[in-house]
Amino acid sequence: MIIDLTSGGKMLRPAFFLLFSEFGNEKRSNDDLIPLAASLEILHVATLIHDDVIDDSPMRRAQPTIHTRYGRRNAIYAGDYLFTIYFELISRHLDANADILRNALGMKRILIGELDQMLINFNVNATTDMYLKEISGKTAELFSLSATMGAAVSYGSQEVVTRCKEIGYDIGMAFQIIDDILDFSNSAQIGKPVHEDLKNGVYSLPYILGLESKNEKLIALLSQDNLTTEDINAATNIVVDDGYLNQAKDIAQGYTQHAINEIKKLPVNKSQKVLLAVVKRLINRIK
Repeated sequence: MIIDLTSGGKMLRPAFFLLFSEFGNEKRSNDDLIPLAASLEILHVATLIHDDVIDDSPMRRAQPTIHTRYGRRNAIYAGDYLFTIYFELISRHLDANADILRNALGMKRILIGELDQMLINFNVNATTDMYLKEISGKTAELFSLSATMGAAVSYGSQEVVTRCKEIGYDIGMAFQIIDDILDFSNSAQIGKPVHEDLKNGVYSLPYILGLESKNEKLIALLSQDNLTTEDINAATNIVVDDGYLNQAKDIAQGYTQHAINEIKKLPVNKSQKVLLAVVKRLINRIK
């Protein structure tokens, strides 16, 4: 089995790790930084493989998923194997047990986020708070870990490390919500069929905002078994026409603006300017 780590991924998490490593008090060598950056992408890919098995997603990044090509059992083994590579890399290249523990706890929160998704799937009583709790683990935790690790391994002050952790969290939350929003406009941008998750009872934020507002038409549609294409189109139209999509954009904007405000408080250097540009570009994807 071949696992292609170059099939369209943005490599955001290792990139953020390297950017945030510039805010420490000591410059680390590439021999130390590159393996740790790679470990974060490997962890990310492992979670995606398992996530695709759980959601039975046929496509990822415009390519057939691992379980589609090789079977569910082999996909689970592949994800587990990548987890071992991740832990091997951080064990070899992190100096302190506290840093290794930080990674272990981060992975724990990621998996809890995956489990929290089960509370939302096919649940027309799902709330925004439930959704935000889920993505705080499932998506935002790895962004936060990447930022925290970058600052910590370069011996940043506690104040800087804490600020980087918060920035990574905000970026991750905004990233997932924006990904949800883009599902309404262009499937090519996310590499999978539009609203595929909805067929599997996975409700993104715009739908949950509609459900939480007790929109009777939307609740009736999503309460059905085996949604048809017409059902999905009708639900999508409700979300757009009744303003729930715009509400989701406002929430993403809030996380993005908070990240920008905190980035401006970091030490002034080239990486700070890059981070500001990246975060602004992130929110511009839905404008």
